[in-house]
Amino acid sequence: MLISNWRILDIIIKQALTQADFFKCMMVRGRVFVDEQHISSSIEIDETDQTCLHFLALIDEQPVGALRAIPCDGYTKLGRICVLQKYRHLGIGKALVNAVMDKLQGEFHLDAQISAIDFYTSLGFTAYGEPFMEANIQHIAMKATRGKS
Repeated sequence: MLISNWRILDIIIKQALTQADFFKCMMVRGRVFVDEQHISSSIEIDETDQTCLHFLALIDEQPVGALRAIPCDGYTKLGRICVLQKYRHLGIGKALVNAVMDKLQGEFHLDAQISAIDFYTSLGFTAYGEPFMEANIQHIAMKATRGKS
């Protein structure tokens, strides 16, 4: 639970196991990446979405955040991590990433937008390699370990 302006927010983090929850994830991602960041939907939605794990953050049963987790050989790649603009800076992104890392355990990698490095560093991620461009936005690879390795 988070307290924001003296209101307690009940954040529910769950794996999107139904088609309805999957579409809620896609709605959040579309609003953040396509509408807000102007990333082409042909880049934002890809074939990986059919095989990876999707997670959803809800407040008052409304979707407010999403991420996907891609099982790889020896690690899990987190991606498409997003929170609707109205709900940012309330701890929802941290709650979402922490819940997924706690559930899946092990080594995690992600490609962070440069503007989000401090956010991921606060979650225990460290940058490695050189910055690179993806969808016309500068990124850097980051990794962290949680629990088993």
